[in-house]
Amino acid sequence: MDVIDGGLAQISLFSELPDEALGDIEARCNWLRIASGQQVFDRDSDTLEVYFVVEGAVRILTKGADDREVALADVIAGNYFGELAAIDGMKRSARVIATQDSVLASLEGAAFLTLMHDYPTIALKVLERLTRIVRSLDSRVTQLSTQNETQRVWGEILRLSQPDPAKPDGWCIPDLPSHKEIAAWSGTNREQVAQAIGDLARQGIVRRKSMGLVICDIARLQLMAGVRGAA
Repeated sequence: MDVIDGGLAQISLFSELPDEALGDIEARCNWLRIASGQQVFDRDSDTLEVYFVVEGAVRILTKGADDREVALADVIAGNYFGELAAIDGMKRSARVIATQDSVLASLEGAAFLTLMHDYPTIALKVLERLTRIVRSLDSRVTQLSTQNETQRVWGEILRLSQPDPAKPDGWCIPDLPSHKEIAAWSGTNREQVAQAIGDLARQGIVRRKSMGLVICDIARLQLMAGVRGAA
């Protein structure tokens, strides 16, 4: 597809670049439309491009010990992904698929490294992002290694929960994701998700409400999931 003028202006990495430099980067990018569910690249592929999400969203996936896919992160419009391979020149460490119809711009790995060299502010932002990735993955590894499958589902329910505006001190999930989505984030399968949520419902810890879920006893849910502190 043709270059989208100003398409990279919303990418957080480029927020401090002058318009002229931004236009030059846009001209060097390859622009593509990706349908929801379509793969951007696979694990172990030897491509080095860095991708910028102009519209839509993608999901980064890896595989657990049992060969089951586990979601690592969702990358929404305004953000980027694929920089690890560009920096170290090694094969991709994860698979990426679009979760929405998306517009992506990709820049060759060598050009991305030159960009980091020419603009230290960009290099610093990349370093900050890599630090956040390491912290996030540390947390995910701890979760996957110390909790059983049922606890991981319960932990995901806690992660999704938010204060209930209709009830002081209450918690809820207004729009509960599909069992498939929850399974991807908890490293389980749909059947285990259904069973884990069913167990909570039978014990009165949660209850269904339209398309959402009401958390009736969040302290008990935290205890069962092995999570300390507030949700």
